[in-house]
Amino acid sequence: MKFYDNEPDMEKRKMKMKIISDVVKKMRLIDPTRPICFDSNYRRREDVFGKDFFKDIDDGDIDDVHAYFNWYDHTLFKQFNGEFQRAYKNDSRPLISQEMSTGYPNNETGHPTRSYMIMHQNPESLIGYESYDFANPESFLKTHAFITGELAEALRRSNEKASGFIHFALLTWFRQVYDARNIEPYPTYYAIQRAFQPVLVSAELWGRHFFAGEVLPARICIANDLENGRKLKQGMLFWSLQTESGDVLKKGTCNIPEVEHYQRFWTTPEIVIPENLPASKTKAKLKLVLTEEGKQVSANEYDVLLAQKKWVQTNIEKNIVLIDGNGINKAFDFVGAKYKTAKNIEIALNAKPDLLVISASKEDENQIQKLSDYISKGGKVMILNSEETAKKLFPEYIKDWFKPTEGDIVSMEVPESPLFDGIGTLELRYFNNNIREVPMVCQNAYRINRNPNVEELASHIKIHGYIDGDMQQRSEKMNSIKGFTLLKITQDKGKVLISSMSHEKTITDPIAAKLLTNMLNELSK
Repeated sequence: MKFYDNEPDMEKRKMKMKIISDVVKKMRLIDPTRPICFDSNYRRREDVFGKDFFKDIDDGDIDDVHAYFNWYDHTLFKQFNGEFQRAYKNDSRPLISQEMSTGYPNNETGHPTRSYMIMHQNPESLIGYESYDFANPESFLKTHAFITGELAEALRRSNEKASGFIHFALLTWFRQVYDARNIEPYPTYYAIQRAFQPVLVSAELWGRHFFAGEVLPARICIANDLENGRKLKQGMLFWSLQTESGDVLKKGTCNIPEVEHYQRFWTTPEIVIPENLPASKTKAKLKLVLTEEGKQVSANEYDVLLAQKKWVQTNIEKNIVLIDGNGINKAFDFVGAKYKTAKNIEIALNAKPDLLVISASKEDENQIQKLSDYISKGGKVMILNSEETAKKLFPEYIKDWFKPTEGDIVSMEVPESPLFDGIGTLELRYFNNNIREVPMVCQNAYRINRNPNVEELASHIKIHGYIDGDMQQRSEKMNSIKGFTLLKITQDKGKVLISSMSHEKTITDPIAAKLLTNMLNELSK
């Protein structure tokens, strides 16, 4: 309805609220047995109208909050700790959402719905150029299933004060939904099917890439929403790490106590990833099965990427000199890179490096000039998380940078670049650091002036809503939310790689580690 919600005049707004309130009162006379929702996407706002206003207003029984997490709004990982109920729950009023959406595949190919791709560029924030018609629709279908299923599970795990969610839009979870003879489910259907089991066994996983020999940082939640309202009896949790073909890499069990109806039980089994994997990089699944009196009552699965530490090792025999402002030497040690350290550029250049690495360092104009001279003579430089230094060095190319809202997804601009050898198109996301926080992959994103000397290798687009206006306005909006996290600049005879990726996660995430190794290998050719 919204004719009250969009009213700027507060007195008129209150009058409009009263009109709807009168309708609600008449509805109660007609049928006093049903709970009433005042309006689609309505939530009582005492902070706006004041508490006394509602003494004479019947605004129904239910608060219904609509949200588009990971589509218009923030990443789904910001719903892992009960944020929904903390933000929206009113005492004594049930909190629901009957429009919890994560975007839309179309009903023919599985590509994202075209208007959002072309007009608003929401899918681009999820999968970059993989959203376009030339790409395999599997990219969007897989991503959409991930964010939809993970969000549904997170909301059930962490919102014990909420009263239920309806996920939107079922119509787009099927191919040819309009044809009863040919209708078939997209992957999102199966993700929601798992998330909506009456008894849900669910893994809280933050990052998604893990090293062999390490403990998988997974907390397991059992949520009991049995439709008959009974408690869940004592049971057994079976967990396993399996290859995509179903070969078991590791398995184990743990006992689960009784779980009362509408309650949750958490456990953290010790799942040690085996050292020996079928391949140095292995796509796998964490599979969970919950039984009660020997009968399966819930099952779930999660895609994970496992890698042996040897996969990210480098054996470069070059004179690498590192200016280290943030302890990135631990990452270099981890991948086996041999290096010397220096306090500033002048000292580093005196060591006659084959490759100079600058990490989290702010240099003055004198040092910048020395660095520029070194590059013009054929020097090779890697600049990591040193935005001010990068801008001072290349003011003609780098305008500025912005800090991502979350920074948990980066997309490849040039997938065929050697920087991405061994890295899948959709793997520059959700870097693991074994901490319960948004799995960030980039710290900043550069805004640039395009130039033949600048190759944009990877980018980040902020999650955003509608992009409206004329072409100039739309261009300005995109420039404000899109930036580049990996750049290669060729200057005279020199070559420079500039990165704002989360390289500090090299020691805990194999994709982050492989990226750093590839960057070192590329500049050491």
